[in-house]
Amino acid sequence: MVFKGLREFMEVLEQTGELKRVNVPVDWDEEMGAVAEEALLRDQPALLFENIKDHRDTYGKRVLMNTYNSLKRLLMALDLPEDIHIMDLIKTYRERIKNPLKPYLVSTGPCKEVIRKGEDVNLFEFPTPKSHHEDGGRYIQTIGGVITRDPESGWQNIGIYRGMILDRNSIGMLWIPTQHWGMHGLKYQAQGKPMPMAIAIGGGPLCPQAYYSFFPKGVCEYDMIGALQRAPLELVKCETVDLEVPASSEIVLEGEMDLDPQTYRPEGPFGEYPGYYTTLWSEPRPVFKVNCITHRQDPILETYIMGMARKHPLADPIIFGGNALIWDQLEMCGIPGITGVYGPPSAGAGWTIIFVSIDKKYYGHARQIANAIWGLSLGAMIGKYVVVVDSDIDITKPDQVLDAIANRTQGEKDILICPGTHGGPLDPGISPEVKRLTGGIGNWDRVLIDATWPFEWEPREEWGGLRHPPVCQASRRMIEQVRERWKEYGLE
Repeated sequence: MVFKGLREFMEVLEQTGELKRVNVPVDWDEEMGAVAEEALLRDQPALLFENIKDHRDTYGKRVLMNTYNSLKRLLMALDLPEDIHIMDLIKTYRERIKNPLKPYLVSTGPCKEVIRKGEDVNLFEFPTPKSHHEDGGRYIQTIGGVITRDPESGWQNIGIYRGMILDRNSIGMLWIPTQHWGMHGLKYQAQGKPMPMAIAIGGGPLCPQAYYSFFPKGVCEYDMIGALQRAPLELVKCETVDLEVPASSEIVLEGEMDLDPQTYRPEGPFGEYPGYYTTLWSEPRPVFKVNCITHRQDPILETYIMGMARKHPLADPIIFGGNALIWDQLEMCGIPGITGVYGPPSAGAGWTIIFVSIDKKYYGHARQIANAIWGLSLGAMIGKYVVVVDSDIDITKPDQVLDAIANRTQGEKDILICPGTHGGPLDPGISPEVKRLTGGIGNWDRVLIDATWPFEWEPREEWGGLRHPPVCQASRRMIEQVRERWKEYGLE
């Protein structure tokens, strides 16, 4: 089915027991974030907070959290069976995005039910949580789509970038020039102009899946939302900037971001996706000045609890689309034999570690893959460690990958270190001094672990004619026979 908005999805979640309403009073200041964290650790449904301190009489009263923090809910959004294997989910994502569907404009939509401009703009009317103890403020933007347009080509990009409320109409943003909106911003900066911008929050269950993926430069994420849901997305024009937003959005913030460093204001700290703070103080960041807010009647602020992957391996299932995009780009580089790409969420949810499985075709195959990943346009943020294994390893199961590392590698020959490259700026393993020296980019010593069987090995008699030691497990024939008789054994 196609969900026309977040609320349709919420209805299905509630009907299936995948959403719970929290009606008792909850404080937006840390308590709401702590409840969301504990709910994740207990594998609870998504949470709709409806009784939030200081927000019984504001026009925003409700907050939705943990919407996508379960594989089951992600599969429901994609209309896929609950028992699908994770690698088949990634393959489905790859197949769907081959058929992008252009969105279409409608004259109005639910996000236009209330329009507030100028002096009527007040971000504190929304029950924005301060999720973590050391956070520098209330982060209204954690999972919405930040919309910008290239001033030269007209390419519209939508991504997820964090934003902290500074005052009633100002949001401090973490702006990284190597990202797509960063590329747009550099052009506005060179022209001496502020960048028109909008933030669309709660656009629908597949919006975050597209916003968080690594589509190539020039691709509009709206086309890919259409691909994922197999139906075009409805958009409406913004009121004050030349941008389009999902018509079904809960909340839309419109305005401009000034990229003159003289106008920057302190933003942060914020507990980010790796599960660590990189600093415990604020730093000067660009300011998004909100000139207009449109929203539904009784809008729902959808927000996201970051940094939970260390404690809950599937806390960030919205990352699965990125695996498909990395796989696609490797094949576009002409690399054959790839059978899977997977960034384990427990490694920080940012593809700091990437597992790749292959049918090994030639000597140096694994090194080619690692170098291709490091050379991708998105390589600044991914691939600190690349582990390449044979296709008999299920890369969605880290224990199998560790088994391959333990038994198929020799340190000097199979571990390649590429020192002194640029790296993910939110990596807690980068010292503040290095980040200052690199202009906030950071650096990585990138590592390839080639955990495939050596290509040069010949078949050997002691291995039964194989090119590597045979596994000591039951045969496929015997396993199938046992499964057929399973009930006879009295084990079910």
